[in-house]
Amino acid sequence: MDPTVASVTAVDSVCEDRDVGPHADDAHAPAGDLARCVLVGGNGAVGRLLAGALAAVAREVAIADMAADPHPDVRVLGPYHALDARQPSPELGAVLSGAECVVLALPEAAALDALPHVLAAMPAGALLVDTLSVKTPFAQAALAATAPVELLSLNPMFAPSLGFAGHAVLAVELVPGRRSQALLALLRASARVVTVPDAEAHDRAAAALQVATHAGVLGFGLALARLDVDLDELLPVAPPPFLALLALLARIASASPETYADIQRANPFAAEARGALAEAIAKLDAAALDADPQRIEQLVAQAGELLGSHREALAEQAAALLAQLKPPPRAS
Repeated sequence: MDPTVASVTAVDSVCEDRDVGPHADDAHAPAGDLARCVLVGGNGAVGRLLAGALAAVAREVAIADMAADPHPDVRVLGPYHALDARQPSPELGAVLSGAECVVLALPEAAALDALPHVLAAMPAGALLVDTLSVKTPFAQAALAATAPVELLSLNPMFAPSLGFAGHAVLAVELVPGRRSQALLALLRASARVVTVPDAEAHDRAAAALQVATHAGVLGFGLALARLDVDLDELLPVAPPPFLALLALLARIASASPETYADIQRANPFAAEARGALAEAIAKLDAAALDADPQRIEQLVAQAGELLGSHREALAEQAAALLAQLKPPPRAS
């Protein structure tokens, strides 16, 4: 079995073997373990998502961010510190010195630059959390630092605006402890938390879950641009699958390009995932040009075999989703 597919299967089996529903473990984080939390990069969407969750149990939630002014959603949570964590400073040290939990909600390059300064300022026994979509480079650097802190790596597998309720969060317990367990318990109260063995397993799964998925949607958009289509002409007669892919493209295009660039560039298995996608398109192309119509019919059937026993349930979900799609109004 392809290693990327194998890791996705392993993640799926972990999820099936655990109670990850809204009341899993009847879990609530002990307030003393997460009493003071600092979110570095907390002015961004992911930082605000976690700040809101931690505010339910923490005595104090502080935000540190390069932005001069706090976002309205974090303004009410607690102290705001306009600073650059990529540079050591007395202010950074003061903000982090009493923290039980520090969340790095930064892009990969910034998180790696900030890591040594954040670790140097954190007290022993505190918890450092990252929220990166790609885990291997950061995990290697954090573990190599051998700092006396707990390390937990989280990846919310959804847009932050959707909130944790009912959505999946991948977790890698790099250096577990009571504070990391408290945070996982807090998240399990609403999200579907799935723990994977290590950063490599995470990134192999993410190569299928995110790299290939995003590449497919972006490729669809780039192909339409290459075909020089007029959407105003196509939308009134567009079939639901076309609208579905356009909607996904719009969601990606409306988010931070840096997030999607990090996923495509930094994942060590990204090239393998894109290569598999390109190879599949090439096979379809060759089969479509073949005089034997059975070749492409076989590929259609082969693609569906992956779904296994999930095919019927997924087909029903697709029917329900596609029924909701309507062409947007013509631009004036």
